[in-house]
Amino acid sequence: MSHPRRLSCTHRYERQRWYATGVPFRTRSFTMKIGILGTGNIGKTLTGRLSAAGHEVKAANSRGPETIEADVLASGGRAVTAAEAVVDVDAVILSIPFDRIPQVAPLIARVPADTVVIDTSNYFPHRDNGIAAIEAGQAESVWAAEQLGRPITKAWNSIGAESFAHRNKPAGSADRISLPVAADSPRERDLAMALVEDTGFDAFDAGPLAESWRQQPGTPAYCTDLARQELPDALAAADAARSPKRRDLGLAVVQERFGADVQPDAEYLVRLNRAISM
Repeated sequence: MSHPRRLSCTHRYERQRWYATGVPFRTRSFTMKIGILGTGNIGKTLTGRLSAAGHEVKAANSRGPETIEADVLASGGRAVTAAEAVVDVDAVILSIPFDRIPQVAPLIARVPADTVVIDTSNYFPHRDNGIAAIEAGQAESVWAAEQLGRPITKAWNSIGAESFAHRNKPAGSADRISLPVAADSPRERDLAMALVEDTGFDAFDAGPLAESWRQQPGTPAYCTDLARQELPDALAAADAARSPKRRDLGLAVVQERFGADVQPDAEYLVRLNRAISM
């Protein structure tokens, strides 16, 4: 059995040469080194899936490696400090509350420019203290990139935690859910798309970061579990003026039905978001 070649920060020349061939990362077999900041619902699934896919994964949270539960690491991920998670990796994935992005900026400042930084978070004004620029219409990911002082990629933000944990499918499945990936750099977008595929979902090229508002909460592509053939129309149908209202309506319905601290199951959340946003 052949083993995938490692794509690591210690092999920068080879990585550049491989990319120069024009063959997308997602069509090749590579083992990457990945650091994940955050081990909440999305972060722990990312750690397990990417480890199971053969990548070298380091996971960190704000409380220390000793607090990361064994099941998060069952597929081979390693618990480390946040500072260790961003060292010698090909990609850093941020799976943290949106308003904490400025807090990790000093840590991300140490990351080499050719390391891909992927953000999975979403803005919710009741939790994230009402960010004026976003309330005025700035795309969430553009704001996040400004806080970090570097380009970022947006991925995995458009799927609910329950769907992400339980609705992954093998490549080629007719009903495989498709997830949009946005970035200004084609190379960074392509690498993130490869990782999305490795977590069990079809990756869809959603264009530059400025268009990532089309996958934010309240849009037809957000938490509606669409197949690849459905996703382009959903992204095109996004309405910048209406999506914040739909986001807040959906949240109000969930809180009224389940309370503030209960996560509804995937089926309910998808039906609700399709009814409100599509």
